[in-house]
Amino acid sequence: MNFIKRFLVIGGFAIFSSQLPAISSPTVSVPDFKNKAGNLEWWNNAVGKQLSDVLSNELTNAGVQVVERAEFDAVLSEQELAELGIVSKNARNNNTAETKRMRGAQFIILGGVSAYEEGVETESKKKSAAPPMASFLGVKDESESGASTAYIAVDLRIVNSTTGEVVGARSVEGRATSTFKSKQTKVDGSGFGNIVKQRGGPAFMQQAFSDFQVEESEVEVNKAPKEKAIRAALISASDYVNCVLVLRDGCLAEFEASDKRRRKNTLDILKFD
Repeated sequence: MNFIKRFLVIGGFAIFSSQLPAISSPTVSVPDFKNKAGNLEWWNNAVGKQLSDVLSNELTNAGVQVVERAEFDAVLSEQELAELGIVSKNARNNNTAETKRMRGAQFIILGGVSAYEEGVETESKKKSAAPPMASFLGVKDESESGASTAYIAVDLRIVNSTTGEVVGARSVEGRATSTFKSKQTKVDGSGFGNIVKQRGGPAFMQQAFSDFQVEESEVEVNKAPKEKAIRAALISASDYVNCVLVLRDGCLAEFEASDKRRRKNTLDILKFD
C-alpha cells in the first residue's frame, strides 16, 4: 500500500513538473561603459569597450545570454535597431537569428565607472633598531612599511528595451589596498676603526675597518591593479543581473541587505549639519 502511495505521489509530481514552462534566460546587450568620473587619466574609448567585454564575459559565466554588439551607442533603443534592420522585429520571441540579423535583446545593461581615486587612505611606518653590541660594531637595521587604498565605484542599470523601464539598479563601491615593506641592514666599520686608532692599533687594521661598508636591502610590494579591482566590481554586478533576470529568488533580499550596508557606510563618511 505504501508503495502504491509513493508511486502515485511521484507520478503526480512528474506529470505536474512536465506541465511547467521552462524558464529561459532573457537576452541582454552590454553597450560600452561610460566614464562618469570625468577625471580618469587612464580612460579612453578602448577602456569603455574593454569593460563592456569583461561584463559580457562575466554575465555569460553567470548564465545570462548576451547578444554581441559592436560599437552601438547606449541611447540607441532596440526599436531603433529594428527599424535600421540590424535586429529583426520578430526576433525577440524567436531564438533563431535571421540572415545578417541579430536576435533582439530584451534588456540593455548600462554601466559606468563613477569614481576611481587612488590614495584615499595612506599609512606609513618607519623603524630603526640597533642592539647594543650591533651598534658598537656599526650595525643598524631600518625597516619601513606602508599601505595605500584606492576607492572605486561602478553604477549599473538594467533597462527593459521595449518599455525603457529601469527594472534594476545597483551601485558597487569598494576599496583596493596596495602594501609595501622594505628592510635595510647597514654595517659601517668606521666607528670601530676609530676605536682601534685611539688605542694605538696597527694602521692597516684602522684602514680595514674604516673601509668596511656593507648595505643589504629587501623590498616587497603587493599592488592591487586597478584592472583587477574593476573586474571584481563587475563580477559583483554580473551576479546582481543574474539574480534579477534569471534566478529571481532569495538572492534579491541578500543584495538589498548588502545595498543597505553600502548606503550606511557611504553616509557615515559625511557629517551632516
